Amino acid sequence: MQICLLGPLEVRADSGTPVEVGGARPRRLLILLALEPGRTVSVGRLVAGVWDGEPPTGEANALQALVSRLRRAAPGLPVEARPGGYRLDVRPDDIDLHRFEAEVTAGRAWLAEDPAVGCRRLADALALWRGPA
Repeated sequence: MQICLLGPLEVRADSGTPVEVGGARPRRLLILLALEPGRTVSVGRLVAGVWDGEPPTGEANALQALVSRLRRAAPGLPVEARPGGYRLDVRPDDIDLHRFEAEVTAGRAWLAEDPAVGCRRLADALALWRGPA
């Protein structure tokens, strides 16, 4: 799966086919998990972010139901239940935001040594944005 956060949220299957994730809450949940690829995000942090500080009654059950909804919307999306939270089992390279950060870091490092390479890496980072940055 490829997850694009730089611009409107977009999810693509490995084949490149777009995967529609409808609804504000499932989209928020996916974004929060994608910000921390491969790491467990606590139930408290997810609930606070998804429900904007106004948690529902039975928040753990509500979150579990939302995770199930997200899994149905995006079959193959590797969302794992972990002790204390949930984890999106993807590599940072599967998420455009993390590729952007890596390219910016590399570009800045190259600027002093080879400005042309540094500029190219920074341009590659900017090219990951869909729509205005």
